[in-house]
Amino acid sequence: MGGLYSSTELCVDPRAVLPALAAWLKEQHRVEIHFGSAVRSVDGKTVETADGKQIAAGRTLVCGGADFETLFPDVFAKSGLRRCKLQMLRTRVQPDNWRIGPHVASGLTLRHYRNFEVCESLAALKRRVHAEAPELDRYGIHVMASQNGAGEVILGDSHEYDAEITPFDKVRIDELMLQELRPLIRLKDWTIAERWSGIYAKHATDPQFTADPLPNVHIISATGGSGMTMSFGLAEHNWRRWMID
Repeated sequence: MGGLYSSTELCVDPRAVLPALAAWLKEQHRVEIHFGSAVRSVDGKTVETADGKQIAAGRTLVCGGADFETLFPDVFAKSGLRRCKLQMLRTRVQPDNWRIGPHVASGLTLRHYRNFEVCESLAALKRRVHAEAPELDRYGIHVMASQNGAGEVILGDSHEYDAEITPFDKVRIDELMLQELRPLIRLKDWTIAERWSGIYAKHATDPQFTADPLPNVHIISATGGSGMTMSFGLAEHNWRRWMID
């Protein structure tokens, strides 16, 4: 038995960070943000929204996530991108100011992220998990836990792809995640306060997908479940590249 520990790990709560980030961009950098404005066409010079508004644009970056069809369906059809659905859980605030400490991921995680493919024993681990708990493979389950500033513990997650995705979350997936998490961590309170699912874009081999369908129009998508980790680095890298062009 063993483990890996990182002293530089950082937890970001998207519910708090996203509105704060939008406000910061507006206040500090005079960025104009339009919420609830679906874009229906882009031609390299103009961005048109669903309500008929036209916005002049010298350069357009399309970051549509799991929305493949709206703007450039032909590009996405050939991109190799897939939709991936995950289910998540959140506990109530843990009593007595109890803290979990570091973010925790079980050994099942080794099966999911490509960084671990260099491990010589990975194949044996995959065979053992498949033989002992095939449902974990069926639903792409690898368990993790992290605690936010309010004291709630976020638990996850699962992975279903393409035709497997339905609007309905599976109780069995939640049961399997909790089954694997309970021997891993000792929470004071396992009461689940909230359940949700999300859908994101993922490429089979590449950490990101980029395309230039029109002059001064750039598509970027698919951080493959690593968006919270890689998004700012990818944004800076691509922004510099496109601005130099």
